[in-house]
Amino acid sequence: MKKRVRLGVCFCAVVLCAAGCKKSDNYKILEASRNQTLPMYESNDEELDSDKNALKTLEDVYTSGYETEEWKVEGVTKPAGILCRKEDLLIVDCASDSVTVVDGSGKVLQKIGREGSGAGEFRNPTAITEYGGNVYVLDRGNQRVQIFDENMDYVDEIPLKDFKLSDPNYVPGMLAVNASGVYIAGLSLRHSVADRYAQDGREEIGQNFLGTICSYQEQIYLINSVVRTYDKESDSFGTTSSGPEWLFTAEGSELVEQCSLPHGLFITDFVAEDRGITCISVSGYSVFRIGWNGEYQETISRIDGLQDEEYPKISVNAQGDYFIAMPEAGKIFRCHKGRE
Repeated sequence: MKKRVRLGVCFCAVVLCAAGCKKSDNYKILEASRNQTLPMYESNDEELDSDKNALKTLEDVYTSGYETEEWKVEGVTKPAGILCRKEDLLIVDCASDSVTVVDGSGKVLQKIGREGSGAGEFRNPTAITEYGGNVYVLDRGNQRVQIFDENMDYVDEIPLKDFKLSDPNYVPGMLAVNASGVYIAGLSLRHSVADRYAQDGREEIGQNFLGTICSYQEQIYLINSVVRTYDKESDSFGTTSSGPEWLFTAEGSELVEQCSLPHGLFITDFVAEDRGITCISVSGYSVFRIGWNGEYQETISRIDGLQDEEYPKISVNAQGDYFIAMPEAGKIFRCHKGRE
């Protein structure tokens, strides 16, 4: 009799253990990500410890003597993107659904576009870049990228995936172009990837990628702004900016790690140059330069208000001046070398 009771207790214990140890579908997604280039993390992972945050350990080294000034452009009230060219600058204004062309002093030379869905019209444009003599504008509200020639005459457009079907909360915010196609990065917790659009269709790049992207010397570079997390108690996914960040390249549909970056800088945009990677840190409300080996080099500027931005943009001109567009604040800042 005692033996039967003992076996019954053991059987119940096994059943309870099996029930308690059953893994949810979300947890299985977490486990599967461990072998991916950009993994997910459990919310209590020590890699997410705020004590590892680089903002607590980096020294503010100002070696290049940059000065920062607000750069006002008449009629631009919500600059969502900026592009420095040889002779002028192009500013995407999502408040007026237009692109403003200005000279080096900020004088308005031309204004292109208005609200609408036709050629050369925009709805909430959010990013701008150039490649091969053409200008590319991310026309987010119309779910497309519009292409213009160097004189800003309409050339063509590229339709983007249907956000409502893939993720109603998806926010495409970053744009880069090279010979392989047009690359879009954005914010989506349902399906976190970058996308490449080309004549042969759309290709998804990487897994768990939420971050920013740029083109340099025909190579596409990506930096994850945040890492995806899994909370076991609620069996749900989230994100954190206190985790590791990496510099990747896009090789086909894969992310290839180039180097690790300081933890927790929450890099939301960057430009790649021979001397390194100059990036915007929202957490540090600063413009930093990081070497190609991932090591911090110097602080270019601290700009109050960056911490309140979601998608601030940066561009650099031939003289080495950096222009930072802050749509939430409705401001543009210019970081330039001080007079000697």
